[in-house]
Amino acid sequence: MVAALQLRLRGFRVIPVALDLGGADAPWLLDRAARAAALLGLELMIEPGAEVFSREVVQPLLAAYSQARTPNPCLCCNARVKFVLLGRVAERLRADGLATGHYLRRRATPDETEISWHQARDQGKDQSYFLQAVPTAWLRRCLFPLGELFKSEVLSLAREVGYELSGYRESQELCFLQGEKYQDFLLRQGLVGVPGEITSLEGSFLGRHRGLQNYTIGQRRGLGVAYSEPLYVCALDGTRNRLLVGTREQVLRQSFQVTSVNWLVPSPAAPLKLECQIRYRHRPAPATLTPLSEDRVRIDFVTPQFAVTPGQGAAFYLGDRLLGGGTIE
Repeated sequence: MVAALQLRLRGFRVIPVALDLGGADAPWLLDRAARAAALLGLELMIEPGAEVFSREVVQPLLAAYSQARTPNPCLCCNARVKFVLLGRVAERLRADGLATGHYLRRRATPDETEISWHQARDQGKDQSYFLQAVPTAWLRRCLFPLGELFKSEVLSLAREVGYELSGYRESQELCFLQGEKYQDFLLRQGLVGVPGEITSLEGSFLGRHRGLQNYTIGQRRGLGVAYSEPLYVCALDGTRNRLLVGTREQVLRQSFQVTSVNWLVPSPAAPLKLECQIRYRHRPAPATLTPLSEDRVRIDFVTPQFAVTPGQGAAFYLGDRLLGGGTIE
């Protein structure tokens, strides 16, 4: 709602749109959105998207887990669902552009010939990592009114216009989990894990796992393995259905490849020094990016990083500027 309010103050005519992606929380969320729009004297449009969400997010997620990979569904959702559906609505309405409530800063020259995207002013709420896979064509059409605001300022503005915050809760989990555990969701979707061996990196048998979909790289708890020092998941061997574990030092990794790279800047032709972020709460770390092909690069961290996970997203930055990103291979 505050995004719409900020646009109204800047003189835009605003048409609020909510995406109905299904799930148990959908009626509650849509009701909140409708009441927020009403406070601004606007009527909410609801765009159905449950089928697209299932096809573009849930099914690829299940496929990735079945291949012993750990995907980030939020990256797929933004790139393949949210911006696509909102873009379709904008085209039907012949709207001049899009706007979302993502915490991201957009900078452009007066004639809009040069546009760049940067981490939000509120570093604790920055969502640039989640937008790395969105095609440039969509981002160029989009405004991000909350990018210059702190979350405390957003909540204060909402209170000023009468938005009820007593029932407000900030999502801290994936929207489709509906309060259940990730593993229970996978089981409900028919992804039944096959038990197998837990071994050291050297091949020593240490125990049995409950199915590879129950584990992720860097995980320490729940392994059920007794050892002289703490052990962490180092790798998921889908080919042999093995869970490889080792010390924290053995989970550190310096080099890896990134595929399906989406560039928000001209793709570099030579090695480039930048910062790379390998998961949402990971602080971007200095690295060298080496192009391997049009959509594949190699990342070499200056200092080895913990739990580089195949299937997760890797975002590239120069300072606070988002350059693009891809999937860790």
